[in-house]
Amino acid sequence: ACRALVDELEWEIAQVDPKKTIQMGSFRINPDGSQSVVEVPYARSEAHLTELLERVCEKMKEYGEKVDPSTHRKTYVRVISHDGTKMDLSGVKIDGDVASSLKFVCESIAEEYEDELIEFLSHEAENVKDRLCSKRT
Repeated sequence: ACRALVDELEWEIAQVDPKKTIQMGSFRINPDGSQSVVEVPYARSEAHLTELLERVCEKMKEYGEKVDPSTHRKTYVRVISHDGTKMDLSGVKIDGDVASSLKFVCESIAEEYEDELIEFLSHEAENVKDRLCSKRT
């Protein structure tokens, strides 16, 4: 569930125009007449990431459960591609219960680890999934 959440967040971030920026900092006027406003890329801004975290778990209804035949380990895989291409769904269980429990777990992770998710995703970090889903949580 954590890995699916990070995948979705990274995909959403990649969809934002890299030229789009947001103004951050204080809008107060300093004694010298200047302002402490900085423009940062919108895609990885705290405002954008917070907004994504509020709605990203809705995407979990586009996932199914796949069981590895040799290890019997369950994983969650997208059953609807982002771009509409056909997907190999052999061995994937598509079920409302799976989707709703995945959504619930996703919301729990997003709520409990909101600060860590924002911290990791605000910088283009390597191995976010491993660092967050295996080590931190």
